[in-house]
Amino acid sequence: MREIDFNNIHLVQPCMKYMDSYREAIVEYLQQRVEDFAYPKVAGKRAAMAYLQRLDNMRRGIGVPIGFVPYSAFWLVDGRQYLGSGDVRHYLNDKLRRLGGNIGYSVRPSAWRRGLGTLQLALLLDEAAGLRISKPVVTCFDVNAASARVIEKNGGVLVSKVNNRIDGQDKLTRVYQIDLTPLGGRGMIG
Repeated sequence: MREIDFNNIHLVQPCMKYMDSYREAIVEYLQQRVEDFAYPKVAGKRAAMAYLQRLDNMRRGIGVPIGFVPYSAFWLVDGRQYLGSGDVRHYLNDKLRRLGGNIGYSVRPSAWRRGLGTLQLALLLDEAAGLRISKPVVTCFDVNAASARVIEKNGGVLVSKVNNRIDGQDKLTRVYQIDLTPLGGRGMIG
């Protein structure tokens, strides 16, 4: 990964411009054994284009698989490279209320511990507000102290802790809500 241009960090819809650095990040996730990130098959141009089309279809609510909800996918970039992924789910089902919430995000491992998660979540909250989601739910595993801090820095209020059964193991999950209403007073990065 190249040096990060912190003056140009923003969200984009996933696109071919950043596909090479996205592929590099997938390798990083695999090397770090990050298990809560989906690894799409994007080896060739055709597979990458199909992946981007699937994301666009999900945003528009086309072909949404049973048990899933429409979502808008975003990549955090600095104008030159992919730094992370984020999703804003347009509404919640019962499963997402316990695990996943309205917003999911990840930062590529080579960019960890630089404040990008906090910034990325703030940008994703702006996207959620644009979708008229006034009180998005954001979740993280209880053992993930870094994610808990990111959520809390962005105004997350712990609503509950629930056990989720994942791959035969119970995983305690923190469920947060962030108030985006004008009087909600969302805390923010800094």
